[in-house]
Amino acid sequence: MTNLQDGHTLVLAGHGCDEGGPYLSLNDVEARAKVRFAVRGKTFTLRRLARRLCTGRFDLQTNESVVCPLDVELLPGSKETACPACLEATGFNPSFYYALTVSPQQRAYNEQPHYTYLAYFAPGFVKAGISSEGRGVRRLLDQGARAARVVGRFKNAYAARELEAALCMQEGICETMRLSKKADLLAHARFDFGEACRALDEAAASVDVAGCFGAASDAPTELDAAMERLGRGEGKAYFDFTSAYFGDEAVPTCDEMQLADASADVCAGRCVGMVGSILVLEQQGMHFLAPLKDWESHVVELHEGEVLHEYAVAPVQMSLL
Repeated sequence: MTNLQDGHTLVLAGHGCDEGGPYLSLNDVEARAKVRFAVRGKTFTLRRLARRLCTGRFDLQTNESVVCPLDVELLPGSKETACPACLEATGFNPSFYYALTVSPQQRAYNEQPHYTYLAYFAPGFVKAGISSEGRGVRRLLDQGARAARVVGRFKNAYAARELEAALCMQEGICETMRLSKKADLLAHARFDFGEACRALDEAAASVDVAGCFGAASDAPTELDAAMERLGRGEGKAYFDFTSAYFGDEAVPTCDEMQLADASADVCAGRCVGMVGSILVLEQQGMHFLAPLKDWESHVVELHEGEVLHEYAVAPVQMSLL
Protein backbone atom coordinates (compact mmCIF):
# COMPACT_ATOMS: atom_id res chain seq x y z
CA MET A 1 0.00 0.00 0.00
CA THR A 2 1.53 3.30 -1.05
CA ASN A 3 -0.59 5.67 1.01
CA LEU A 4 -3.51 5.61 3.42
CA GLN A 5 -5.64 7.64 1.02
CA ASP A 6 -4.52 7.15 -2.58
CA GLY A 7 -3.78 10.50 -4.19
CA HIS A 8 -4.92 12.47 -1.16
CA THR A 9 -2.88 14.90 0.94
CA LEU A 10 -2.48 13.80 4.56
CA VAL A 11 -1.58 16.15 7.42
CA LEU A 12 -0.48 14.89 10.83
CA ALA A 13 -2.96 16.69 13.06
CA GLY A 14 -2.19 15.00 16.37
CA HIS A 15 -2.29 11.76 18.30
CA GLY A 16 -4.42 10.06 20.89
CA CYS A 17 -5.24 6.89 22.76
CA ASP A 18 -8.66 5.37 23.39
CA GLU A 19 -10.00 1.96 24.38
CA GLY A 20 -8.83 0.62 21.01
CA GLY A 21 -5.26 1.77 21.62
CA PRO A 22 -3.02 4.60 20.40
CA TYR A 23 -3.61 6.28 17.06
CA LEU A 24 -2.45 9.07 14.77
CA SER A 25 -4.97 11.77 13.89
CA LEU A 26 -4.68 12.66 10.21
CA ASN A 27 -6.44 15.28 8.12
CA ASP A 28 -7.44 14.14 4.63
CA VAL A 29 -7.29 17.51 2.89
CA GLU A 30 -9.16 16.63 -0.28
CA ALA A 31 -11.91 14.72 1.56
CA ARG A 32 -12.01 17.40 4.28
CA ALA A 33 -12.18 14.62 6.83
CA LYS A 34 -10.47 13.43 10.00
CA VAL A 35 -8.88 9.98 9.80
CA ARG A 36 -7.69 7.86 12.72
CA PHE A 37 -4.83 5.50 11.97
CA ALA A 38 -4.48 2.91 14.74
CA VAL A 39 -0.76 2.21 15.05
CA ARG A 40 -0.29 -0.70 17.45
CA GLY A 41 0.60 -3.98 15.76
CA LYS A 42 0.99 -2.40 12.33
CA THR A 43 4.07 -2.17 10.12
CA PHE A 44 4.43 1.14 8.31
CA THR A 45 6.70 3.95 7.21
CA LEU A 46 5.84 7.56 8.02
CA ARG A 47 7.66 10.34 6.18
CA ARG A 48 7.48 14.04 7.06
CA LEU A 49 7.41 16.57 4.23
CA ALA A 50 8.34 20.24 4.47
CA ARG A 51 4.88 21.58 3.62
CA ARG A 52 2.70 22.54 6.58
CA LEU A 53 -1.06 23.04 6.78
CA CYS A 54 -3.37 24.14 9.59
CA THR A 55 -4.40 21.19 11.78
CA GLY A 56 -7.92 22.56 12.31
CA ARG A 57 -10.06 23.54 15.27
CA PHE A 58 -11.35 21.88 18.45
CA ASP A 59 -14.73 22.32 20.14
CA LEU A 60 -14.19 22.59 23.90
CA GLN A 61 -17.82 21.70 24.63
CA THR A 62 -18.16 18.59 22.47
CA ASN A 63 -14.48 17.52 22.47
CA GLU A 64 -14.70 17.18 18.68
CA SER A 65 -12.11 18.38 16.17
CA VAL A 66 -12.65 19.38 12.54
CA VAL A 67 -10.33 20.17 9.66
CA CYS A 68 -9.51 23.77 8.80
CA PRO A 69 -12.28 25.11 6.54
CA LEU A 70 -9.80 27.44 4.83
CA ASP A 71 -6.97 24.95 4.16
CA VAL A 72 -4.46 27.53 5.38
CA GLU A 73 -0.82 26.84 4.60
CA LEU A 74 1.51 27.65 7.50
CA LEU A 75 4.85 29.38 7.20
CA PRO A 76 7.86 27.08 7.69
CA GLY A 77 9.06 28.89 10.82
CA SER A 78 5.68 29.27 12.52
CA LYS A 79 5.46 27.86 16.05
CA GLU A 80 1.70 27.45 15.77
CA THR A 81 0.14 24.34 14.30
CA ALA A 82 -3.15 26.07 13.48
CA CYS A 83 -4.10 29.22 11.59
CA PRO A 84 -5.32 32.37 13.43
CA ALA A 85 -8.95 31.68 12.49
CA CYS A 86 -8.88 28.14 13.91
CA LEU A 87 -7.02 29.25 17.04
CA GLU A 88 -9.70 31.88 17.64
CA ALA A 89 -12.51 29.39 16.95
CA THR A 90 -11.01 26.96 19.45
CA GLY A 91 -10.30 29.63 22.05
CA PHE A 92 -8.23 27.38 24.30
CA ASN A 93 -5.33 28.57 26.45
CA PRO A 94 -3.88 25.89 28.78
CA SER A 95 -2.17 28.68 30.74
CA PHE A 96 -5.38 30.66 31.20
CA TYR A 97 -4.34 31.55 34.77
CA TYR A 98 -1.54 33.74 33.39
CA ALA A 99 -3.66 35.41 30.69
CA LEU A 100 -5.10 38.92 30.96
CA THR A 101 -8.22 37.83 29.08
CA VAL A 102 -9.76 34.47 28.19
CA SER A 103 -12.14 33.55 25.40
CA PRO A 104 -15.85 32.83 25.98
CA GLN A 105 -15.11 29.22 25.04
CA GLN A 106 -12.39 29.03 27.70
CA ARG A 107 -14.64 30.57 30.37
CA ALA A 108 -17.36 28.00 29.69
CA TYR A 109 -14.80 25.19 29.64
CA ASN A 110 -13.30 26.34 32.95
CA GLU A 111 -16.69 26.07 34.65
CA GLN A 112 -16.84 22.34 33.89
CA PRO A 113 -15.72 19.85 36.58
CA HIS A 114 -11.93 19.52 36.62
CA TYR A 115 -9.47 17.35 38.47
CA THR A 116 -5.88 17.72 39.61
CA TYR A 117 -3.45 14.90 38.92
CA LEU A 118 0.11 13.83 39.54
CA ALA A 119 1.76 12.15 36.55
CA TYR A 120 4.76 9.83 36.93
CA PHE A 121 7.32 9.46 34.12
CA ALA A 122 10.38 7.95 35.82
CA PRO A 123 12.12 7.93 39.21
CA GLY A 124 12.52 11.56 40.26
CA PHE A 125 10.20 12.89 37.55
CA VAL A 126 6.65 13.71 38.70
CA LYS A 127 4.48 16.37 37.08
CA ALA A 128 1.31 18.06 38.35
CA GLY A 129 -1.51 19.16 36.09
CA ILE A 130 -5.26 19.62 35.65
CA SER A 131 -7.79 18.36 33.15
CA SER A 132 -11.50 18.50 32.48
CA GLU A 133 -13.34 15.48 33.85
CA GLY A 134 -15.13 15.34 30.50
CA ARG A 135 -11.87 14.24 28.89
CA GLY A 136 -11.35 11.34 31.29
CA VAL A 137 -7.66 10.42 31.35
CA ARG A 138 -6.97 11.42 27.74
CA ARG A 139 -4.83 14.35 28.85
CA LEU A 140 -2.56 11.97 30.78
CA LEU A 141 -2.39 9.54 27.85
CA ASP A 142 -1.60 12.36 25.42
CA GLN A 143 1.29 13.42 27.66
CA GLY A 144 2.73 9.92 27.84
CA ALA A 145 2.55 9.51 31.64
CA ARG A 146 3.60 6.00 32.70
CA ALA A 147 1.42 6.17 35.83
CA ALA A 148 -0.76 8.75 37.55
CA ARG A 149 -2.82 9.52 40.62
CA VAL A 150 -5.92 11.71 40.89
CA VAL A 151 -5.38 13.94 43.92
CA GLY A 152 -8.34 16.33 43.74
CA ARG A 153 -11.72 16.73 42.04
CA PHE A 154 -13.36 20.15 41.79
CA LYS A 155 -16.37 21.98 40.42
CA ASN A 156 -14.25 24.09 38.09
CA ALA A 157 -10.78 24.65 36.67
CA TYR A 158 -9.93 27.52 39.00
CA ALA A 159 -10.13 25.40 42.15
CA ALA A 160 -8.21 22.58 40.45
CA ARG A 161 -5.53 25.07 39.45
CA GLU A 162 -5.08 26.21 43.07
CA LEU A 163 -4.10 22.69 44.09
CA GLU A 164 -1.91 22.29 41.00
CA ALA A 165 -0.06 25.52 41.82
CA ALA A 166 0.49 24.41 45.43
CA LEU A 167 1.89 21.08 44.25
CA CYS A 168 4.21 22.72 41.72
CA MET A 169 5.74 24.82 44.48
CA GLN A 170 7.03 21.66 46.14
CA GLU A 171 10.50 20.33 45.46
CA GLY A 172 10.55 17.48 42.96
CA ILE A 173 7.19 18.29 41.28
CA CYS A 174 7.32 20.05 37.91
CA GLU A 175 4.63 21.85 35.93
CA THR A 176 5.97 21.14 32.44
CA MET A 177 8.23 18.54 30.83
CA ARG A 178 9.86 18.68 27.43
CA LEU A 179 9.14 15.91 24.94
CA SER A 180 12.86 15.28 24.53
CA LYS A 181 13.12 14.56 28.27
CA LYS A 182 10.14 12.17 28.13
CA ALA A 183 11.75 10.28 25.25
CA ASP A 184 15.08 10.13 27.06
CA LEU A 185 13.43 8.75 30.22
CA LEU A 186 11.48 6.18 28.22
CA ALA A 187 14.72 4.97 26.65
CA HIS A 188 16.85 4.92 29.79
CA ALA A 189 14.72 4.66 32.95
CA ARG A 190 13.11 1.46 34.17
CA PHE A 191 9.40 1.50 35.05
CA ASP A 192 7.88 -0.23 38.08
CA PHE A 193 4.26 0.53 38.99
CA GLY A 194 4.78 -0.09 42.69
CA GLU A 195 7.67 2.35 42.75
CA ALA A 196 5.57 4.83 40.79
CA CYS A 197 2.73 4.65 43.33
CA ARG A 198 5.14 5.30 46.20
CA ALA A 199 6.55 8.32 44.37
CA LEU A 200 3.06 9.66 43.67
CA ASP A 201 2.04 9.21 47.31
CA GLU A 202 5.17 11.02 48.47
CA ALA A 203 4.45 13.90 46.11
CA ALA A 204 0.80 14.11 47.22
CA ALA A 205 1.85 14.14 50.87
CA SER A 206 3.77 17.37 50.31
CA VAL A 207 0.45 19.26 50.21
CA ASP A 208 -2.69 18.75 52.27
CA VAL A 209 -5.11 17.14 49.80
CA ALA A 210 -7.57 15.96 52.44
CA GLY A 211 -11.12 16.77 51.39
CA CYS A 212 -10.12 17.36 47.77
CA PHE A 213 -11.11 13.91 46.56
CA GLY A 214 -14.80 13.43 45.88
CA ALA A 215 -17.29 13.59 43.03
CA ALA A 216 -17.23 17.07 41.49
CA SER A 217 -20.40 16.51 39.50
CA ASP A 218 -23.86 15.17 40.31
CA ALA A 219 -23.75 13.07 37.13
CA PRO A 220 -21.02 10.53 36.29
CA THR A 221 -18.25 11.95 34.13
CA GLU A 222 -15.72 10.45 31.73
CA LEU A 223 -13.24 10.47 34.62
CA ASP A 224 -15.60 8.26 36.66
CA ALA A 225 -15.79 5.85 33.73
CA ALA A 226 -12.00 5.81 33.35
CA MET A 227 -11.49 5.21 37.07
CA GLU A 228 -13.98 2.34 37.01
CA ARG A 229 -12.30 0.80 33.95
CA LEU A 230 -8.61 1.47 34.60
CA GLY A 231 -8.29 2.76 38.17
CA ARG A 232 -6.40 0.80 40.79
CA GLY A 233 -5.74 1.09 44.50
CA GLU A 234 -7.62 3.14 47.08
CA GLY A 235 -10.56 4.93 45.49
CA LYS A 236 -9.39 3.62 42.09
CA ALA A 237 -7.38 6.84 41.93
CA TYR A 238 -4.17 5.26 40.59
CA PHE A 239 -3.47 4.42 36.95
CA ASP A 240 -0.90 2.22 35.22
CA PHE A 241 -1.09 3.14 31.52
CA THR A 242 1.14 0.35 30.23
CA SER A 243 -1.74 -1.67 28.77
CA ALA A 244 -3.22 1.42 27.12
CA TYR A 245 0.02 2.08 25.27
CA PHE A 246 1.12 -1.49 24.51
CA GLY A 247 -2.01 -3.65 24.75
CA ASP A 248 -1.14 -7.34 24.53
CA GLU A 249 2.26 -6.63 22.96
CA ALA A 250 5.37 -7.62 24.91
CA VAL A 251 6.48 -4.43 26.62
CA PRO A 252 10.13 -3.70 25.81
CA THR A 253 12.40 -2.74 28.69
CA CYS A 254 14.53 0.38 28.48
CA ASP A 255 17.51 -1.87 27.69
CA GLU A 256 15.65 -2.90 24.53
CA MET A 257 14.90 0.64 23.37
CA GLN A 258 16.94 3.43 21.85
CA LEU A 259 16.17 6.89 20.54
CA ALA A 260 15.82 7.28 16.80
CA ASP A 261 17.58 10.17 15.09
CA ALA A 262 15.44 13.16 16.09
CA SER A 263 16.47 15.09 12.99
CA ALA A 264 15.28 12.37 10.60
CA ASP A 265 12.17 13.03 8.52
CA VAL A 266 11.19 9.36 8.38
CA CYS A 267 10.37 6.59 10.84
CA ALA A 268 9.53 2.98 10.13
CA GLY A 269 9.04 -0.48 11.60
CA ARG A 270 6.48 -2.63 13.31
CA CYS A 271 4.74 -0.52 15.95
CA VAL A 272 4.48 -2.34 19.29
CA GLY A 273 3.03 0.69 21.05
CA MET A 274 2.91 4.44 21.40
CA VAL A 275 3.61 6.38 24.62
CA GLY A 276 2.08 9.82 24.29
CA SER A 277 3.36 11.06 20.93
CA ILE A 278 6.36 8.68 20.92
CA LEU A 279 6.11 5.73 18.53
CA VAL A 280 7.82 2.51 19.65
CA LEU A 281 8.94 0.80 16.43
CA GLU A 282 10.55 -2.63 16.23
CA GLN A 283 13.32 -3.40 13.77
CA GLN A 284 15.96 -6.13 13.94
CA GLY A 285 14.86 -7.17 17.43
CA MET A 286 15.45 -3.64 18.76
CA HIS A 287 12.88 -0.97 19.56
CA PHE A 288 13.32 2.59 18.34
CA LEU A 289 11.60 5.63 19.83
CA ALA A 290 10.31 8.19 17.33
CA PRO A 291 8.77 11.34 18.89
CA LEU A 292 6.19 12.87 16.54
CA LYS A 293 4.97 15.99 18.36
CA ASP A 294 7.16 18.27 16.23
CA TRP A 295 5.73 16.66 13.10
CA GLU A 296 2.23 18.00 13.72
CA SER A 297 0.89 20.24 10.94
CA HIS A 298 3.32 18.68 8.43
CA VAL A 299 2.10 16.92 5.32
CA VAL A 300 3.09 13.25 5.67
CA GLU A 301 3.33 10.15 3.54
CA LEU A 302 2.09 6.96 5.17
CA HIS A 303 3.11 3.65 3.63
CA GLU A 304 1.34 0.81 5.42
CA GLY A 305 2.92 -2.64 5.27
CA GLU A 306 6.31 -1.31 4.17
CA VAL A 307 9.57 -0.56 5.99
CA LEU A 308 11.35 2.00 3.84
CA HIS A 309 13.91 3.14 6.42
CA GLU A 310 16.38 1.11 8.49
CA TYR A 311 17.82 2.24 11.81
CA ALA A 312 21.39 1.73 12.90
CA VAL A 313 21.48 -0.34 16.08
CA ALA A 314 23.68 1.27 18.72
CA PRO A 315 25.62 -0.83 21.27
CA VAL A 316 23.33 -1.75 24.14
CA GLN A 317 23.99 0.15 27.37
CA MET A 318 22.38 -1.19 30.53
CA SER A 319 20.21 1.28 32.37
CA LEU A 320 21.45 2.63 35.67
CA LEU A 321 17.93 3.47 36.87
